[in-house]
Amino acid sequence: MNKLLRALLLPVPKLVTWYLSKRRTYRYQDLTLEVLPGVFHPGLFFSTTFLLEFIEQQQLDNSTLLEVGAGTGIVSLFAAKKGAQATATDINPSAILNMEHNAQRNNISLTIIQSNLFENVPKRSFDWIVVNPPYYPKDPVTSADFAWYCGKDHEYFRMFFGTVSSYMTATTQTIMVLSDVCALETISRIAAEHSLHLIKLAEKKIWADGNNYLYRIKRIG
Repeated sequence: MNKLLRALLLPVPKLVTWYLSKRRTYRYQDLTLEVLPGVFHPGLFFSTTFLLEFIEQQQLDNSTLLEVGAGTGIVSLFAAKKGAQATATDINPSAILNMEHNAQRNNISLTIIQSNLFENVPKRSFDWIVVNPPYYPKDPVTSADFAWYCGKDHEYFRMFFGTVSSYMTATTQTIMVLSDVCALETISRIAAEHSLHLIKLAEKKIWADGNNYLYRIKRIG
């Protein structure tokens, strides 16, 4: 990606604030969702679609799935339609309301938990854990900021990798979507500090979004 395009991409959260200040409608296949102000819009960037395309290819019947930082709930709702028992979390109270509304609107059963990462999630293992994390190294201030900013020292990833193993077994598929606008080496190093390894499963290049990557997170050893 050339330096000018990268420079234009980095301030994106500020540029889209005006768009996210009003209720929007978003459709994906046969799901119709409302996107409330302050909640990450799944159609603005390719990362959510990349994750949805991956989920579509998986066999989810009677599986358990946890989505961390679910926003509108689109990934969890899509997984639930494929047969998963889905649990969706978010730290943002507006996202919790948004998920409740979208689950009701689409007549889909979804367990919804307001939580800072795994803080309020009962200890148990899941067959699937999926996450589209915040990328930008800046401290969040508002509830909406948590969808974008992972902390100056990547505190989000330190907390995530420090806890996720408690919800995993040897067969858990823990899937994270990242982009080359992330500090990929830093994120990989933090994972390794917690005896976790990022294995690249897929890669796609989008002209405005750079390279997007899907990783499976596995324990080392």
